[in-house]
Amino acid sequence: MIAHIYARVSTGAQVTKYSLPTQLEACRNKATELGVSQVIEHVDDGYSGDDFDRPAMTALRESLKAGNVDYVICYDPDRFSRSLVQQLVITDEIEKAGAELIFVLVNFEKTPEGQLFYQMRGAISAYEKAKIKERTVRGKRGKAKSGKIVFNTRPTGYDYDKDKSMYYPNKDAEL
Repeated sequence: MIAHIYARVSTGAQVTKYSLPTQLEACRNKATELGVSQVIEHVDDGYSGDDFDRPAMTALRESLKAGNVDYVICYDPDRFSRSLVQQLVITDEIEKAGAELIFVLVNFEKTPEGQLFYQMRGAISAYEKAKIKERTVRGKRGKAKSGKIVFNTRPTGYDYDKDKSMYYPNKDAEL
């Protein structure tokens, strides 16, 4: 039996800080529970769940087409995709390949109710992603309107004041 693990994080900071290592460990443990003989890992580090063209997801989908997958293991549906449409397309590809989709955090039964719950989680995940984006954009606009610089790289000739969240010209800077 062959299990393909899929793990994803959206930002580079999540890769080493906490999320990716714990996802992979939990998925490996689930593969051990299932008694699989081979585990292949597909990891997208720093890719949005909205993006359908992720390298590891593409590799997983190609493996499904090749027919050498018994299980696809993912930590949580929102790690799989943040788009309900993408989630359903990939799930359909898994089922057509004769593989079984398994999540570590949730168990979806192969019933109409289980399918409904899976789709509801996908819709909620897409909504949550949209709200995060809306809040982020609103926060950046508010910061810009108050005269603050909205980017993370330090502009040449300026010092950053953490307390006021503002940049000030560095009088000693040679430009």
